[in-house]
Amino acid sequence: MKESMDTCPCGSGKAFSECCEPFIRRTSKPHTAEQLMRSRFSAYTLNEVDYLWETHHPNYRAGLTKEAISHSAKNTDWTRLDVLDHQWTENSTTAIVEFKAFFNENGKEQNLHERSNFVKEGDQWLYTDGDFNPQRASNKTIGRNDPCPCGSGKKYKKCCGR
Repeated sequence: MKESMDTCPCGSGKAFSECCEPFIRRTSKPHTAEQLMRSRFSAYTLNEVDYLWETHHPNYRAGLTKEAISHSAKNTDWTRLDVLDHQWTENSTTAIVEFKAFFNENGKEQNLHERSNFVKEGDQWLYTDGDFNPQRASNKTIGRNDPCPCGSGKKYKKCCGR
């Protein structure tokens, strides 16, 4: 693992040592699916393949390999994570985290928008699967000049409306 850094890559605003590092180093376990999602994003930025493998539910790997995870992590310039929603209730063993993970590709900012599913087995949250580019639950029409619902702070036409 790379040496400790100041700010956590997950975008929490916390120091890496107080946010995702204890999870990735396995000295602590995420208490919520959102914490797991954030730590998985940080693990992708650091190419922490073993952590990504261990936190991906074995029943949902379907052909996924450590080599594929490593290739993706090494070849993607992840820049930021915006968590849009976290659906979970206390003592529930399932959760949903909707997020946008931003990356640079050919000099342009792109994003992966996913609504991810998680299960808790014992004291460990695990990623199972997700829906890419999910439809927002709201039926409200978004205008071109409205703020983007992803929370980027940009106008819709300059962000997700492109």
